[in-house]
Amino acid sequence: MDNITKFNGVDYTNTFAARIGVMHELVKEVLSKQISNWDHVIDIGGGPGMGARIIDSLGITASVVNIEPSTTIQDVPRLLHVKYNPMQMSLKDALNVRIPDPADCLLIVSAAHEIALCNNSSASKNKEIFSSEINQFIRKNLKPEGIIVVGFPNYRERASPAEIAKQRRITESILGHSHPPEELFTIEELSKIFGTQPSAYIKRPMNIDGGKPDDTILMANVAVFKKMDISDRINKIDRI
Repeated sequence: MDNITKFNGVDYTNTFAARIGVMHELVKEVLSKQISNWDHVIDIGGGPGMGARIIDSLGITASVVNIEPSTTIQDVPRLLHVKYNPMQMSLKDALNVRIPDPADCLLIVSAAHEIALCNNSSASKNKEIFSSEINQFIRKNLKPEGIIVVGFPNYRERASPAEIAKQRRITESILGHSHPPEELFTIEELSKIFGTQPSAYIKRPMNIDGGKPDDTILMANVAVFKKMDISDRINKIDRI
């Protein structure tokens, strides 16, 4: 399935998003401490405005630009506090587009691996291309004092191949697709991409089948990186 169109025609909010609710709970917990009224947020790969929905539920008055290539980008209910600006395009296309306002917060929730896969190469090469593109985007569109909030799934540390295979069968049966571990990002890989350690990092089991949290090896992670800590990394990439 084409990664850009894989969610077209899918009731994302009541199927996929509902199953990964733990991820969104963690993102909400982090954003409640990281953003304020009148902030500008860019949500990359936000599907049906998931970032906007989370921020709106916090009662924060903000503007949210959602960069999302699939048609789910229009499936957004009435928002009470958030000004929503959908931009139906890929990250690659967005590199050549003027974003209305520089962001105080760049939000990437359960999208980094999907964006990387769109490069249609090996997992390592996909991540290398993603690293270059996301840092280009940060340089152009994030304020110097801005932050990057990344929500990402991966498997529990030291999970065995058999445990991962079992989890993938469960994920496939519930969500319709799953990913091998080499396609998903780790906190170490993201720290390398941004050239710094996160200023905040939390994780919890993501029991998408409704079972006991301790029975799952699928983890929801949310990390916060500060642009001021990654400026040297971005400048080095620009010089390559």
